Amino acid sequence: MNYHQRLYRTRALMDEVMTAMNNLAGPGGHDLCVKDIRTIVQRRGEFQNRLRECFYNIIDLWPDIPSNEARRFEVSTFISRYRSFRLAVRAADSPGLTEPLCESLRRYSNYLKELDEDMTVILGEFSGSLPCQAKPSLTGIAESLRRFVEDVDDEFFERLIFFHQAPSRPLKWRGSKVAAALFAKHFGLTDSEMNKAFVFPYRGKTYTGLKISSYTTAKGDDRYGIKTILMRYPKK
Repeated sequence: MNYHQRLYRTRALMDEVMTAMNNLAGPGGHDLCVKDIRTIVQRRGEFQNRLRECFYNIIDLWPDIPSNEARRFEVSTFISRYRSFRLAVRAADSPGLTEPLCESLRRYSNYLKELDEDMTVILGEFSGSLPCQAKPSLTGIAESLRRFVEDVDDEFFERLIFFHQAPSRPLKWRGSKVAAALFAKHFGLTDSEMNKAFVFPYRGKTYTGLKISSYTTAKGDDRYGIKTILMRYPKK
């Protein structure tokens, strides 16, 4: 598992545990469903191991991170999620909890305190607002473009648009090539960047590459209104 995969999977597990903890902190939280209890209790060891591995990876790459905008953005978003997780642990730890939840939350809390001490330099570097917050916001873009690209999150588009980072293998673009060309032109992406990120429909069956200039001047069908969707997000 490479560095990017480890960060992504750890963040996904962190979100899963954090959701269960937020349920615990909410109204009627002490009557948690069995699934949430199992998530908090049984996945603690796995989560702690993954989290420490991620921080060790960040330490190994640290000499390159401050000057590498893409990696700095990646680490800053991970640290932001980590801080939210710490708050969720504090909010969930309340009087009246029974075992094994009570003990599990104590262990989460103690572990995070130890990790904070070990990672002082990294956490201090990202102690304020995220360094990339000045970039145009793409919040919600994954949901807005769900009919064109499935099973991705906002971070996928942030990497592609801001840092020109494609996924390990191309994803299927579900809309027309005209829509894909409009997307590329709006965000200033090249043929090469689009073809590394996506494969495109051809005659409803096979998938091929895209030549943007062949479709930006065409009077194509914009049935799903990608132009209207893209207007919500600033051009590059």
